[in-house]
Amino acid sequence: MRAMPELLASMHRHRQAIFALLMIAVVVLLLWMARGALPAFFIGLALAFVLDPAVTLLARHGMPRWAGVVVMYIAVVAIVWALIAFALPPISRQTSEFIAQLPELGASVGDIGRGVEDWYLALPLPAEFRSIVDQQVAASGQAFADVLRGLLAPTLNALVRVATFTLGLVVVPVWLFFVLKDRAGFSRGVAGAMPPSWRADAENLLGLLGRIGGRWVRGQLLLGASIFAATTVGLTILTVIGFAEFGQFTLVLALIAGLLEWFPIIGPIVAAVPAILIGLSIGFPAAIAAAVLYIGIQQLENNILVPKVMGDAVELHPAVMILALVVGGALFGIGGAILAAPTVAAGRDLYRYGFHRFGGQLPADAFELAKHGTKRVHVDDESPPPQVPPSEAEASLA
Repeated sequence: MRAMPELLASMHRHRQAIFALLMIAVVVLLLWMARGALPAFFIGLALAFVLDPAVTLLARHGMPRWAGVVVMYIAVVAIVWALIAFALPPISRQTSEFIAQLPELGASVGDIGRGVEDWYLALPLPAEFRSIVDQQVAASGQAFADVLRGLLAPTLNALVRVATFTLGLVVVPVWLFFVLKDRAGFSRGVAGAMPPSWRADAENLLGLLGRIGGRWVRGQLLLGASIFAATTVGLTILTVIGFAEFGQFTLVLALIAGLLEWFPIIGPIVAAVPAILIGLSIGFPAAIAAAVLYIGIQQLENNILVPKVMGDAVELHPAVMILALVVGGALFGIGGAILAAPTVAAGRDLYRYGFHRFGGQLPADAFELAKHGTKRVHVDDESPPPQVPPSEAEASLA
């Protein structure tokens, strides 16, 4: 009988923490219910990660943050205008030409498929063996279709909520302005809603998440731009050495490759399909040349770009990144594959922070240790003052 009064007393002592946890659960539930509008804000958050370093640099040189945000908005508008004025017309023309040639490409693929089928039927195979092969081919085709359906289902469901997404996209520039204008105040405001003993930890956790998110977005943009440039150069070389038809679609094929770089594993494979189809419409050597080019670009990506750019950005071993991509894709489809690397990296840093906090480190020291991982971090009496008094730190660990 004595357990109930002790439980009530414990709940009374931690009433602020219980209330905060309940409010966090309510906010998460509301966000889940309004998830149709969230992709627009994810785009805004990605833009914030890209623009914030420049705004911060301008602020260090004496410019108010609001003025720095206005300058970056003007720069973004100028870049978009330049792309529309100079890059969009050739890309649009090449896209129209590519769509116009789709029936011819489909016919070429059909001819090849019929040729392969005729060759297979002409093979002197025993009936039992041929039956086994036919069953395996049919099962493989069904499995591939199921995989594609599982990957595309979240995307198709998102398209149904396009109206909500558009509404969110309209208000994102205003939201982004206030986020960039007072980035530090935003973190402090969120942390200020926590119990006093939690505030330093909440601010540090937001800092760790923002650090990983910013580095991943900037690394992904750099990776996409690198693949765009490599594909442009490779297709230009194919055009020069005798496959002139590739020159008609260089920009649109490179743009497809750069955009699909955001979709791990399956993105580079899908990006190669249009180029190989164009090669098949030219001839078998052109198709082989396109396949070799995209395989070479993929090897460049897997062995140099991804380990260097994304590995440095999120500080994950390539083997861990590949495992995360496969598991994320299997659990949550294409969205899980896209966000696998930053999710694992953020989880690693949060684990490090919690490990050091529960090990007795103060918030400021645990934050530095979480950021630097296994690197040596010197923590002594000259380190920055703790963000909360020792008594509050001990209370937060209780």
